[in-house]
Amino acid sequence: MTPDQKLNALLKEARGLETSPGFEAAVWRRLHAGEPVPVKHWRGWVIPLALAAGLTAGVGLGLLFPAAGKGVKGNASLVQNGSLTGAYLMLASGGDH
Repeated sequence: MTPDQKLNALLKEARGLETSPGFEAAVWRRLHAGEPVPVKHWRGWVIPLALAAGLTAGVGLGLLFPAAGKGVKGNASLVQNGSLTGAYLMLASGGDH
């Protein structure tokens, strides 16, 4: 028997039951007297968790792939003629490169 069938059978049996005259009022009284359930605020820990994850990933990648210093001569390769950075530098400096 599936859960739906069990529920249907219980509901058919319960239809013949009659509640006491003050049942509904008593239920509402108990609901109103209950303590509210505290809401957990997730916004308080999302930003610190994201910062910690980003910092961990950044430090891990920085240690895993250290900056290559042997094949690059300073930053001259970044500003060569024909490169995007070189073109921007030439444009920003008015043509003097």
